[in-house]
Amino acid sequence: MDDSCVVCADNLEWVAYGACGHRDVCSTCVARLRFICNDRRCCICKTESNVIFVTKALGDYTRMINDFSVLPTEVRESRVGSYWYHEDTHAFFDDVDHYRMIKAMCRLSCSVCNKIEEQSNAGIKRRGKVRNIEQLKGHLFHQHRLVMCSLCLEGRKIHFLRDHYLCEDETCLAEKFIVFQSEAELK
Repeated sequence: MDDSCVVCADNLEWVAYGACGHRDVCSTCVARLRFICNDRRCCICKTESNVIFVTKALGDYTRMINDFSVLPTEVRESRVGSYWYHEDTHAFFDDVDHYRMIKAMCRLSCSVCNKIEEQSNAGIKRRGKVRNIEQLKGHLFHQHRLVMCSLCLEGRKIHFLRDHYLCEDETCLAEKFIVFQSEAELK
């Protein structure tokens, strides 16, 4: 096990792994893949993992769960024995602070509504909880007539189509992520 995440190359401080045991991806990347993209596969071997375990990365001394069948299967967001369970990522944590950090990271909200609330100075928060990307896409389209960029979402970045200019040439679309900051750059 290296000391860098194989996805983002950041220092590997926290790892998340499934029954396959690959501990090469940081918990942040795994949580994003599971929550935003609904991708439950291991980044290394592509094995589907219904549940994962998140712990401090300590090289060969990283806490290991070898038998995932000992973890409860019918569980809700809460403390479960000596672990904390995060429902949105289907992850068990052995550290409450890291659990809270990932839980906060997975909160979705509408940036347009957030700006309106900040400008109103009323201090009243009217937002409902957005449970997943599909709900957020629906809200953005029906309430604000905005569309999330599928290419950016696929690349794990969330933008609005009007925030950049997409090259629609077949070659560029095949390459993906060929976008420009301005219309002048596109031309």
